[in-house]
Amino acid sequence: MKKIITIIVCALILIFGAFLVNNQYEEYKNGKVVQALKSKKIDINTVKAGNDFKDLIPLKSTLGDKRIVAMGEATHGTKEFFQMKHRMLEFLVEKMGYNVFGIEACMSNCMAVNDYVLYGKGDAEKVVGGMGFWTWNTKEVVNMVKWMREYNKNHDKKVKFYGFDMQLSDIAAAKVTEYLKKVDPVYESQIDSVLGKFRSPNVFDNKDVHLPGDKVKEIINIMGKNKNNYINKSSKEDYEIYKQNLNIIYQAYDMLHGKQSDAEMENKRDKYMAENVKWILDFEGQDAKIMLWAHNTHVDKQEDNLNNGDYNVKRMGSNLYDMYKDKLYVIGFQFNEGSAIAVDKTSQPNVLKKCTLKTAKKESAPYMLSKVSPLFFIDFKTVAENKYIKNFISSPQSCRDFGANFNGDDKSYVNTTLNESYDGLIYIDKTTHSEPNYLISN
Repeated sequence: MKKIITIIVCALILIFGAFLVNNQYEEYKNGKVVQALKSKKIDINTVKAGNDFKDLIPLKSTLGDKRIVAMGEATHGTKEFFQMKHRMLEFLVEKMGYNVFGIEACMSNCMAVNDYVLYGKGDAEKVVGGMGFWTWNTKEVVNMVKWMREYNKNHDKKVKFYGFDMQLSDIAAAKVTEYLKKVDPVYESQIDSVLGKFRSPNVFDNKDVHLPGDKVKEIINIMGKNKNNYINKSSKEDYEIYKQNLNIIYQAYDMLHGKQSDAEMENKRDKYMAENVKWILDFEGQDAKIMLWAHNTHVDKQEDNLNNGDYNVKRMGSNLYDMYKDKLYVIGFQFNEGSAIAVDKTSQPNVLKKCTLKTAKKESAPYMLSKVSPLFFIDFKTVAENKYIKNFISSPQSCRDFGANFNGDDKSYVNTTLNESYDGLIYIDKTTHSEPNYLISN
Protein backbone atom coordinates (compact mmCIF):
# COMPACT_ATOMS: atom_id res chain seq x y z
CA MET A 1 0.00 0.00 0.00
CA LYS A 2 2.83 2.38 0.91
CA LYS A 3 4.41 1.63 -2.46
CA ILE A 4 1.21 2.61 -4.31
CA ILE A 5 0.91 5.82 -2.30
CA THR A 6 4.56 6.64 -3.04
CA ILE A 7 3.98 6.08 -6.78
CA ILE A 8 0.88 8.31 -6.72
CA VAL A 9 2.71 11.07 -4.86
CA CYS A 10 5.64 10.92 -7.27
CA ALA A 11 3.27 11.05 -10.23
CA LEU A 12 1.50 14.09 -8.79
CA ILE A 13 4.85 15.80 -8.18
CA LEU A 14 5.88 15.12 -11.79
CA ILE A 15 2.56 16.44 -13.14
CA PHE A 16 2.73 19.55 -10.95
CA GLY A 17 6.36 20.10 -11.96
CA ALA A 18 5.51 19.76 -15.64
CA PHE A 19 2.68 22.25 -15.17
CA LEU A 20 5.01 24.75 -13.50
CA VAL A 21 7.66 24.34 -16.21
CA ASN A 22 5.06 24.77 -18.96
CA ASN A 23 3.57 27.81 -17.23
CA GLN A 24 7.01 29.35 -16.79
CA TYR A 25 7.81 28.70 -20.47
CA GLU A 26 4.55 30.36 -21.56
CA GLU A 27 5.39 33.39 -19.42
CA TYR A 28 8.87 33.42 -20.93
CA LYS A 29 7.46 33.34 -24.47
CA ASN A 30 4.92 36.05 -23.67
CA GLY A 31 7.68 38.21 -22.27
CA LYS A 32 9.67 37.73 -25.46
CA VAL A 33 6.61 38.73 -27.55
CA VAL A 34 6.10 41.91 -25.52
CA GLN A 35 9.80 42.77 -25.67
CA ALA A 36 9.91 42.25 -29.44
CA LEU A 37 6.72 44.23 -30.06
CA LYS A 38 8.16 47.15 -28.12
CA SER A 39 10.99 47.35 -30.62
CA LYS A 40 8.85 46.74 -33.74
CA LYS A 41 5.74 48.85 -33.07
CA ILE A 42 4.97 52.24 -34.59
CA ASP A 43 3.82 54.57 -31.81
CA ILE A 44 0.78 56.73 -32.52
CA ASN A 45 0.76 60.09 -30.75
CA THR A 46 -2.99 60.68 -30.73
CA VAL A 47 -6.28 59.38 -32.11
CA LYS A 48 -7.58 62.91 -32.61
CA ALA A 49 -7.83 64.38 -36.10
CA GLY A 50 -6.49 67.82 -36.92
CA ASN A 51 -2.95 67.05 -35.72
CA ASP A 52 0.17 66.68 -37.84
CA PHE A 53 1.08 63.32 -39.38
CA LYS A 54 4.67 62.87 -38.18
CA ASP A 55 3.78 59.70 -36.28
CA LEU A 56 1.84 58.26 -39.25
CA ILE A 57 4.47 58.93 -41.92
CA PRO A 58 6.07 55.46 -41.38
CA LEU A 59 2.79 53.96 -42.64
CA LYS A 60 3.42 55.40 -46.12
CA SER A 61 5.87 52.65 -47.00
CA THR A 62 3.42 49.99 -45.79
CA LEU A 63 0.37 51.42 -47.58
CA GLY A 64 2.13 52.97 -50.57
CA ASP A 65 0.93 50.57 -53.28
CA LYS A 66 -2.53 49.84 -51.85
CA ARG A 67 -5.82 50.79 -53.46
CA ILE A 68 -8.05 49.83 -50.54
CA VAL A 69 -7.36 50.42 -46.84
CA ALA A 70 -10.10 48.63 -44.90
CA MET A 71 -10.34 49.71 -41.26
CA GLY A 72 -12.21 47.61 -38.73
CA GLU A 73 -13.37 48.24 -35.18
CA ALA A 74 -13.71 45.89 -32.22
CA THR A 75 -17.07 47.47 -31.23
CA HIS A 76 -19.64 49.63 -33.02
CA GLY A 77 -19.69 52.21 -30.24
CA THR A 78 -16.15 53.29 -29.32
CA LYS A 79 -15.15 56.95 -29.54
CA GLU A 80 -11.42 56.36 -30.03
CA PHE A 81 -11.93 53.91 -32.91
CA PHE A 82 -14.06 56.49 -34.71
CA GLN A 83 -11.60 59.30 -34.01
CA MET A 84 -8.66 57.21 -35.20
CA LYS A 85 -10.43 56.35 -38.44
CA HIS A 86 -11.20 60.03 -39.01
CA ARG A 87 -7.52 60.83 -38.47
CA MET A 88 -6.48 58.02 -40.82
CA LEU A 89 -8.84 59.37 -43.49
CA GLU A 90 -7.19 62.79 -43.23
CA PHE A 91 -3.78 61.15 -43.54
CA LEU A 92 -4.74 58.99 -46.52
CA VAL A 93 -6.35 61.93 -48.33
CA GLU A 94 -3.71 64.58 -47.64
CA LYS A 95 -0.58 62.43 -47.81
CA MET A 96 -1.47 59.45 -50.01
CA GLY A 97 -3.96 60.72 -52.57
CA TYR A 98 -7.05 58.83 -51.42
CA ASN A 99 -10.26 60.29 -52.83
CA VAL A 100 -13.08 57.95 -51.76
CA PHE A 101 -14.51 56.99 -48.38
CA GLY A 102 -16.91 54.07 -47.84
CA ILE A 103 -18.84 53.06 -44.73
CA GLU A 104 -20.88 50.07 -43.57
CA ALA A 105 -24.22 51.78 -44.31
CA CYS A 106 -26.79 51.58 -47.10
CA MET A 107 -25.46 53.02 -50.37
CA SER A 108 -28.68 54.85 -51.26
CA ASN A 109 -29.00 56.51 -47.84
CA CYS A 110 -25.43 57.79 -48.06
CA MET A 111 -26.05 59.73 -51.28
CA ALA A 112 -27.30 62.67 -49.19
CA VAL A 113 -24.03 62.64 -47.21
CA ASN A 114 -22.10 62.73 -50.48
CA ASP A 115 -24.18 65.72 -51.64
CA TYR A 116 -23.24 67.46 -48.40
CA VAL A 117 -19.49 66.83 -48.58
CA LEU A 118 -19.34 67.76 -52.29
CA TYR A 119 -21.82 70.63 -52.56
CA GLY A 120 -22.77 71.65 -49.03
CA LYS A 121 -26.37 70.52 -49.49
CA GLY A 122 -28.29 69.98 -46.28
CA ASP A 123 -27.09 69.75 -42.69
CA ALA A 124 -24.27 67.49 -41.48
CA GLU A 125 -26.16 66.15 -38.47
CA LYS A 126 -29.30 65.43 -40.49
CA VAL A 127 -27.58 63.63 -43.37
CA VAL A 128 -25.52 61.50 -40.97
CA GLY A 129 -28.69 60.62 -39.05
CA GLY A 130 -30.35 59.81 -42.37
CA MET A 131 -27.92 56.94 -42.99
CA GLY A 132 -30.29 54.89 -40.84
CA PHE A 133 -27.75 53.34 -38.44
CA TRP A 134 -27.58 54.43 -34.79
CA THR A 135 -23.98 53.22 -34.78
CA TRP A 136 -22.85 56.06 -37.05
CA ASN A 137 -25.22 58.75 -35.77
CA THR A 138 -22.50 60.19 -33.54
CA LYS A 139 -20.59 63.40 -33.04
CA GLU A 140 -17.39 61.65 -34.17
CA VAL A 141 -18.85 60.75 -37.59
CA VAL A 142 -20.42 64.20 -37.96
CA ASN A 143 -17.02 65.79 -37.26
CA MET A 144 -15.42 63.64 -39.97
CA VAL A 145 -18.15 64.53 -42.47
CA LYS A 146 -17.70 68.23 -41.68
CA TRP A 147 -13.96 67.87 -42.26
CA MET A 148 -14.64 66.27 -45.66
CA ARG A 149 -16.84 69.25 -46.57
CA GLU A 150 -14.16 71.77 -45.54
CA TYR A 151 -11.50 69.83 -47.44
CA ASN A 152 -13.62 69.75 -50.60
CA LYS A 153 -14.28 73.49 -50.43
CA ASN A 154 -10.54 74.14 -50.67
CA HIS A 155 -9.29 71.44 -53.07
CA ASP A 156 -9.92 70.63 -56.72
CA LYS A 157 -9.57 66.88 -56.15
CA LYS A 158 -12.66 66.03 -54.13
CA VAL A 159 -13.23 63.30 -51.54
CA LYS A 160 -16.48 61.40 -52.02
CA PHE A 161 -18.63 59.63 -49.46
CA TYR A 162 -20.27 56.25 -50.17
CA GLY A 163 -22.09 53.51 -48.34
CA PHE A 164 -21.53 49.92 -49.43
CA ASP A 165 -24.25 48.13 -47.42
CA MET A 166 -27.74 47.15 -48.62
CA GLN A 167 -30.01 46.60 -45.61
CA LEU A 168 -32.64 49.19 -46.67
CA SER A 169 -34.58 49.66 -49.90
CA ASP A 170 -36.98 52.59 -49.36
CA ILE A 171 -34.70 55.45 -50.43
CA ALA A 172 -33.24 53.42 -53.31
CA ALA A 173 -36.74 52.66 -54.62
CA ALA A 174 -37.78 56.31 -54.33
CA LYS A 175 -34.68 57.45 -56.23
CA VAL A 176 -35.16 54.87 -59.02
CA THR A 177 -38.81 55.89 -59.32
CA GLU A 178 -37.90 59.55 -59.81
CA TYR A 179 -35.21 58.68 -62.34
CA LEU A 180 -37.51 56.49 -64.44
CA LYS A 181 -40.21 59.17 -64.38
CA LYS A 182 -37.66 61.44 -66.01
CA VAL A 183 -36.23 59.08 -68.66
CA ASP A 184 -39.11 56.68 -69.30
CA PRO A 185 -42.40 57.78 -67.69
CA VAL A 186 -44.50 55.25 -69.61
CA TYR A 187 -42.43 52.31 -68.38
CA GLU A 188 -42.29 53.77 -64.86
CA SER A 189 -46.09 53.85 -64.69
CA GLN A 190 -46.13 50.16 -65.60
CA ILE A 191 -43.76 49.08 -62.83
CA ASP A 192 -44.59 51.68 -60.15
CA SER A 193 -46.51 49.10 -58.10
CA VAL A 194 -43.36 46.95 -57.98
CA LEU A 195 -41.12 49.77 -56.79
CA GLY A 196 -43.89 50.93 -54.47
CA LYS A 197 -43.53 47.71 -52.47
CA PHE A 198 -39.90 48.56 -51.77
CA ARG A 199 -40.56 52.23 -50.99
CA SER A 200 -41.96 51.14 -47.63
CA PRO A 201 -39.39 51.60 -44.79
CA ASN A 202 -40.58 48.38 -43.10
CA VAL A 203 -40.85 46.24 -46.21
CA PHE A 204 -38.68 43.40 -44.89
CA ASP A 205 -40.20 43.14 -41.41
CA ASN A 206 -42.62 40.37 -42.38
CA LYS A 207 -40.69 37.45 -43.87
CA ASP A 208 -43.87 35.73 -45.04
CA VAL A 209 -45.23 38.54 -47.24
CA HIS A 210 -44.55 37.97 -50.94
CA LEU A 211 -42.29 40.56 -52.52
CA PRO A 212 -41.65 40.91 -56.27
CA GLY A 213 -37.89 40.36 -56.24
CA ASP A 214 -38.02 38.71 -59.67
CA LYS A 215 -39.67 41.84 -61.05
CA VAL A 216 -36.79 43.96 -59.75
CA LYS A 217 -34.39 41.77 -61.75
CA GLU A 218 -36.57 42.37 -64.81
CA ILE A 219 -36.34 46.14 -64.28
CA ILE A 220 -32.55 45.85 -64.02
CA ASN A 221 -32.51 43.99 -67.36
CA ILE A 222 -34.80 46.57 -69.00
CA MET A 223 -32.53 49.37 -67.81
CA GLY A 224 -29.60 47.52 -69.37
CA LYS A 225 -31.40 47.20 -72.72
CA ASN A 226 -32.37 50.89 -72.69
CA LYS A 227 -28.94 52.11 -71.55
CA ASN A 228 -28.16 54.39 -74.50
CA ASN A 229 -31.65 55.89 -74.56
CA TYR A 230 -31.60 56.59 -70.81
CA ILE A 231 -28.11 58.09 -70.95
CA ASN A 232 -29.22 60.44 -73.75
CA LYS A 233 -32.08 61.64 -71.55
CA SER A 234 -29.94 62.02 -68.43
CA SER A 235 -26.19 61.30 -68.20
CA LYS A 236 -23.93 58.27 -68.05
CA GLU A 237 -23.20 59.02 -64.39
CA ASP A 238 -26.89 59.22 -63.45
CA TYR A 239 -27.69 56.06 -65.38
CA GLU A 240 -24.97 54.07 -63.58
CA ILE A 241 -25.91 55.42 -60.15
CA TYR A 242 -29.63 54.67 -60.44
CA LYS A 243 -29.04 51.26 -61.98
CA GLN A 244 -26.85 50.52 -58.96
CA ASN A 245 -29.71 51.68 -56.72
CA LEU A 246 -31.80 48.98 -58.36
CA ASN A 247 -29.08 46.47 -57.54
CA ILE A 248 -29.24 47.65 -53.91
CA ILE A 249 -32.98 46.93 -53.84
CA TYR A 250 -32.46 43.42 -55.16
CA GLN A 251 -29.55 42.77 -52.80
CA ALA A 252 -31.66 43.85 -49.81
CA TYR A 253 -34.49 41.61 -51.00
CA ASP A 254 -32.20 38.63 -51.54
CA MET A 255 -30.52 39.02 -48.16
CA LEU A 256 -33.46 39.94 -45.94
CA HIS A 257 -36.58 38.37 -47.43
CA GLY A 258 -37.81 34.87 -46.78
CA LYS A 259 -36.72 32.28 -44.26
CA GLN A 260 -32.92 32.05 -44.16
CA SER A 261 -30.36 31.18 -41.51
CA ASP A 262 -28.21 33.94 -40.04
CA ALA A 263 -25.19 32.45 -41.80
CA GLU A 264 -26.96 32.52 -45.18
CA MET A 265 -27.92 36.17 -44.71
CA GLU A 266 -24.44 37.15 -43.52
CA ASN A 267 -22.84 35.33 -46.44
CA LYS A 268 -24.97 37.27 -48.91
CA ARG A 269 -24.46 40.57 -47.11
CA ASP A 270 -20.66 40.35 -47.07
CA LYS A 271 -20.58 39.17 -50.69
CA TYR A 272 -22.75 42.09 -51.79
CA MET A 273 -20.75 44.60 -49.72
CA ALA A 274 -17.57 43.51 -51.52
CA GLU A 275 -19.33 43.74 -54.89
CA ASN A 276 -20.53 47.24 -54.02
CA VAL A 277 -17.02 48.35 -53.09
CA LYS A 278 -15.87 47.09 -56.48
CA TRP A 279 -18.71 48.99 -58.17
CA ILE A 280 -17.63 52.19 -56.37
CA LEU A 281 -14.01 51.82 -57.49
CA ASP A 282 -15.01 50.97 -61.07
CA PHE A 283 -17.38 53.95 -61.14
CA GLU A 284 -14.77 56.35 -59.76
CA GLY A 285 -12.08 55.23 -62.21
CA GLN A 286 -8.75 53.47 -62.21
CA ASP A 287 -7.02 56.16 -60.14
CA ALA A 288 -9.55 55.95 -57.31
CA LYS A 289 -8.35 54.82 -53.87
CA ILE A 290 -10.76 54.12 -51.04
CA MET A 291 -10.70 53.88 -47.25
CA LEU A 292 -13.37 51.55 -45.85
CA TRP A 293 -15.00 51.82 -42.41
CA ALA A 294 -16.64 48.65 -41.03
CA HIS A 295 -16.53 46.20 -38.13
CA ASN A 296 -13.53 43.91 -37.62
CA THR A 297 -15.79 41.01 -38.61
CA HIS A 298 -16.56 42.43 -42.07
CA VAL A 299 -13.04 43.51 -43.02
CA ASP A 300 -11.71 40.10 -41.93
CA LYS A 301 -9.87 38.30 -44.76
CA GLN A 302 -10.89 34.90 -43.43
CA GLU A 303 -14.13 32.96 -43.31
CA ASP A 304 -15.78 32.48 -39.94
CA ASN A 305 -18.20 29.97 -38.51
CA LEU A 306 -21.16 32.07 -37.37
CA ASN A 307 -22.68 30.68 -34.16
CA ASN A 308 -21.07 27.29 -34.93
CA GLY A 309 -23.41 26.87 -37.89
CA ASP A 310 -23.40 24.38 -40.72
CA TYR A 311 -21.11 26.39 -42.96
CA ASN A 312 -18.70 29.30 -42.86
CA VAL A 313 -19.40 32.92 -43.74
CA LYS A 314 -17.07 34.38 -46.34
CA ARG A 315 -16.53 37.92 -45.17
CA MET A 316 -16.27 41.13 -47.19
CA GLY A 317 -12.51 41.29 -46.61
CA SER A 318 -12.10 37.76 -47.93
CA ASN A 319 -14.18 38.58 -51.03
CA LEU A 320 -12.21 41.77 -51.61
CA TYR A 321 -8.93 39.91 -51.25
CA ASP A 322 -10.04 37.54 -54.02
CA MET A 323 -10.60 40.59 -56.23
CA TYR A 324 -7.69 42.86 -55.31
CA LYS A 325 -5.04 40.62 -53.70
CA ASP A 326 -2.17 42.68 -52.30
CA LYS A 327 -3.82 45.98 -53.33
CA LEU A 328 -5.98 45.51 -50.22
CA TYR A 329 -4.69 46.29 -46.73
CA VAL A 330 -6.84 45.40 -43.71
CA ILE A 331 -6.35 47.01 -40.29
CA GLY A 332 -8.03 45.50 -37.24
CA PHE A 333 -8.53 47.19 -33.87
CA GLN A 334 -8.04 45.92 -30.31
CA PHE A 335 -8.41 47.52 -26.88
CA ASN A 336 -7.87 46.64 -23.24
CA GLU A 337 -10.65 48.29 -21.23
CA GLY A 338 -13.23 51.05 -21.38
CA SER A 339 -16.81 51.59 -22.47
CA ALA A 340 -18.89 51.38 -25.64
CA ILE A 341 -22.43 52.11 -26.81
CA ALA A 342 -24.30 48.89 -27.57
CA VAL A 343 -27.63 47.13 -27.11
CA ASP A 344 -27.25 45.57 -23.66
CA LYS A 345 -28.45 41.97 -23.97
CA THR A 346 -27.68 41.29 -20.31
CA SER A 347 -30.61 43.38 -19.08
CA GLN A 348 -34.37 43.28 -19.58
CA PRO A 349 -35.60 44.97 -21.61
CA ASN A 350 -32.64 45.11 -24.00
CA VAL A 351 -31.73 48.79 -24.31
CA LEU A 352 -29.12 50.86 -26.12
CA LYS A 353 -26.76 52.12 -23.43
CA LYS A 354 -23.19 52.68 -22.30
CA CYS A 355 -21.62 49.29 -21.56
CA THR A 356 -18.50 48.92 -19.41
CA LEU A 357 -15.63 46.55 -20.15
CA LYS A 358 -13.13 45.65 -17.46
CA THR A 359 -9.42 45.03 -17.94
CA ALA A 360 -8.88 42.32 -20.57
CA LYS A 361 -8.60 38.76 -19.29
CA LYS A 362 -5.06 37.56 -18.69
CA GLU A 363 -4.87 34.94 -21.46
CA SER A 364 -6.13 37.31 -24.17
CA ALA A 365 -4.36 39.19 -26.96
CA PRO A 366 -5.37 42.67 -25.66
CA TYR A 367 -3.92 41.80 -22.25
CA MET A 368 -0.62 40.97 -23.92
CA LEU A 369 -0.73 44.11 -26.06
CA SER A 370 -1.45 46.24 -22.99
CA LYS A 371 2.10 45.45 -21.81
CA VAL A 372 3.58 46.99 -24.97
CA SER A 373 2.31 50.58 -25.24
CA PRO A 374 -0.97 52.49 -24.82
CA LEU A 375 -1.39 53.42 -28.51
CA PHE A 376 0.42 51.88 -31.47
CA PHE A 377 0.28 50.28 -34.92
CA ILE A 378 1.94 47.06 -36.04
CA ASP A 379 2.35 45.72 -39.57
CA PHE A 380 2.21 41.94 -39.36
CA LYS A 381 4.52 41.33 -42.30
CA THR A 382 7.25 43.43 -40.70
CA VAL A 383 6.94 42.14 -37.14
CA ALA A 384 6.76 38.49 -38.28
CA GLU A 385 10.53 38.62 -38.76
CA ASN A 386 10.69 37.90 -35.03
CA LYS A 387 9.90 34.23 -34.27
CA TYR A 388 8.09 34.96 -31.02
CA ILE A 389 5.81 37.56 -32.60
CA LYS A 390 5.25 35.31 -35.61
CA ASN A 391 4.04 32.53 -33.33
CA PHE A 392 1.78 34.98 -31.47
CA ILE A 393 0.09 36.47 -34.55
CA SER A 394 -0.18 33.14 -36.41
CA SER A 395 -1.83 31.25 -33.52
CA PRO A 396 -5.48 31.65 -32.45
CA GLN A 397 -5.79 34.42 -29.86
CA SER A 398 -8.72 35.54 -27.72
CA CYS A 399 -9.52 39.05 -29.03
CA ARG A 400 -12.02 41.74 -28.06
CA ASP A 401 -14.87 41.69 -30.56
CA PHE A 402 -18.57 42.54 -30.45
CA GLY A 403 -20.78 44.66 -32.65
CA ALA A 404 -24.12 46.32 -31.99
CA ASN A 405 -25.04 43.86 -29.20
CA PHE A 406 -23.31 43.46 -25.84
CA ASN A 407 -23.70 40.05 -24.18
CA GLY A 408 -21.47 40.69 -21.17
CA ASP A 409 -17.77 41.36 -20.60
CA ASP A 410 -16.86 37.68 -20.54
CA LYS A 411 -18.56 37.17 -23.93
CA SER A 412 -16.86 40.11 -25.62
CA TYR A 413 -14.11 37.89 -27.11
CA VAL A 414 -13.68 35.77 -30.21
CA ASN A 415 -10.77 33.55 -31.25
CA THR A 416 -8.82 35.21 -34.06
CA THR A 417 -5.63 34.33 -35.89
CA LEU A 418 -4.43 37.88 -36.27
CA ASN A 419 -2.20 37.68 -39.34
CA GLU A 420 -4.78 35.64 -41.25
CA SER A 421 -7.61 38.08 -40.52
CA TYR A 422 -5.72 41.37 -40.86
CA ASP A 423 -2.57 42.85 -42.37
CA GLY A 424 -1.99 45.16 -39.44
CA LEU A 425 -3.44 46.23 -36.11
CA ILE A 426 -4.09 49.43 -34.16
CA TYR A 427 -4.12 48.95 -30.41
CA ILE A 428 -5.76 51.48 -28.06
CA ASP A 429 -5.39 50.68 -24.37
CA LYS A 430 -8.22 52.65 -22.74
CA THR A 431 -11.37 53.60 -24.61
CA THR A 432 -14.58 55.52 -24.03
CA HIS A 433 -18.01 55.31 -25.61
CA SER A 434 -18.93 57.20 -28.76
CA GLU A 435 -21.05 60.34 -28.36
CA PRO A 436 -24.46 59.77 -29.96
CA ASN A 437 -26.58 62.52 -31.49
CA TYR A 438 -29.59 61.08 -29.65
CA LEU A 439 -30.55 60.20 -26.09
CA ILE A 440 -29.54 56.82 -24.60
CA SER A 441 -29.95 55.16 -21.22
CA ASN A 442 -27.27 55.94 -18.65
